[in-house]
Amino acid sequence: MLGYVRVEKGELKVREYEAYRGLYCSLCRALSKRYGIFSRLILSYDMTFLAMVRLSKDGVLPSFRPGRCPFNPAKRCNYCTNAQEQFDLVCAAAVLMFYYKVKDNLADEGFFRRILMLFILPLAALWRKKAIRVYSAIDFIISSAMQAQSQIEKSGTDSFDRAAHASADALGQIFAFETSDENRALYRFGYAVGRWVYLTDTADDYEKDRKKGRFNVFVNAYDSANGTLNDVQKQQIRETLYASAGMALEAFKQTGCEILTPVIENVLTEGMIQTTDRFTKGDEADERPL
Repeated sequence: MLGYVRVEKGELKVREYEAYRGLYCSLCRALSKRYGIFSRLILSYDMTFLAMVRLSKDGVLPSFRPGRCPFNPAKRCNYCTNAQEQFDLVCAAAVLMFYYKVKDNLADEGFFRRILMLFILPLAALWRKKAIRVYSAIDFIISSAMQAQSQIEKSGTDSFDRAAHASADALGQIFAFETSDENRALYRFGYAVGRWVYLTDTADDYEKDRKKGRFNVFVNAYDSANGTLNDVQKQQIRETLYASAGMALEAFKQTGCEILTPVIENVLTEGMIQTTDRFTKGDEADERPL
């Protein structure tokens, strides 16, 4: 996940935002404790969102104690004290996604970028080795998705649904990981969020992918002589992203989750919409894990 799933701060109550920020800081510390200090660099808003969903699913109301940021002692932080199991899963998912992202970049990026990835790969592989001791099933989900995505890209499809399916399916499985088969709403929720993330990233990378000749479903669907999207095409992309956000909201309402719902719904109704508008208008992301 690429840091696109975030809250719209201005629409949250102070205590709601403080809980969100506390989970972000707690996840940063949890990564460091489990996988070492450099793993903090892969922290993203997306992983914080996953942590909120897992807490909500398990009915765990987070409690916090005050502390300070180890990198900025002047900054006060709130650290969650009762979500270790949920953080274990989210941290493992984060490092496993990062490992396969590095592997993907080795295949797709230019020479200098590949050199950087070669330096990073041993550390990412070490994190993966530790994560799969407990969460080998999540590693299988992600690796299978990467293989399926490779086949999709080789097909050169111009179907938004087909292009996004592998990533969406993987996130759906992670959202619903170790839940009962009866609660398929969690899978549908994760699937819709995953579809939105994939297509948002695709829209963001449109010009770069077109210039480098890399797979991009929007390039395949809207390829033009000047390499730019017109207003009608941008609106079509925007509408399919709005639809994914709407599907996610409807699925979330069916999950029965009751913890942190104002913050989660803020992401779905405000954050994802604002991000959709920002990226379909060509603005750049302000958070990149790689």
